[in-house]
Amino acid sequence: MSDPSKLHEPVLVKTVVETLAPCLHEVVVDGTAGLGGHTKALVTAGAHRVIAVDIDPDAVQRLSDRFKSNPRVSVAHASYTELSATLATHQVNHAKGVLLDLGVSSLQLDQASRGFSFRLDGPIDMRFNATSGRPAADLVNRLPEPAMEDLIREFGDERRARAVARRIVSDRPHRSTMDLAASISAAFTGRTRINSATRTFQALRIATNDELQAIEAGLSAASTVLSAGGRLVVIAFHSLEDRIVKNKFRDWARAGTGQILTPRPIKAEISEVRKNPRARSARLRAFEMLGHS
Repeated sequence: MSDPSKLHEPVLVKTVVETLAPCLHEVVVDGTAGLGGHTKALVTAGAHRVIAVDIDPDAVQRLSDRFKSNPRVSVAHASYTELSATLATHQVNHAKGVLLDLGVSSLQLDQASRGFSFRLDGPIDMRFNATSGRPAADLVNRLPEPAMEDLIREFGDERRARAVARRIVSDRPHRSTMDLAASISAAFTGRTRINSATRTFQALRIATNDELQAIEAGLSAASTVLSAGGRLVVIAFHSLEDRIVKNKFRDWARAGTGQILTPRPIKAEISEVRKNPRARSARLRAFEMLGHS
């Protein structure tokens, strides 16, 4: 079996490295390290020390294997919402840079057993950390129809949320991702621009992992650990994520805690999207902290 870390293309990696370049002489945290693509790029660019953090035990094992012989990389199994405690366990008080690459990783999407993909048949799980919490199947098979409709509309921005919710509930129980995707598809007529299951799977994943609250908490955690002149780089993949980041950066700027480095979000160039289609929806924003009050 091929090593997925060698096939993985980290998103917007050139921009990430350029934005964090002034921070590389001190500690930089990759708060969503995944397969280690961004971590590797930062080390290659000369990072003094990178703390690679991930909530997924599978990712942590792969990161540990990949960087076991690199003294400049430390690996931690934790959520990016716990940055202060995570740094403390590595005898670090503050970081000069923090990277948060939000959403689902390639590692998770490409493993049928994780249940994130509607293109691969597997259990309806969708947990970032499969050792805790409840799988998405609980929502799919137990949530009342009105609540299901609200969830799909709010977190998936799905216009046909009512029809999809009705179909999911009427076809219960759902035992696999392909089974669920087929029910969702049946709620649509005609062709759709994207796969009909895309938005509903997104909504279920966000709800299962409480992602939006985690982003809020993660941004606050990053602001706490960044030293004066420290930079926070965040890559979002849909409007719900990006809106939280944009608003938080605006609030910080208005409060005088730092400056926004990206007046507009930076998007992947066409050449990168051709090589890595998942970069198409990526939006990068960056903020520089003035320091702690």
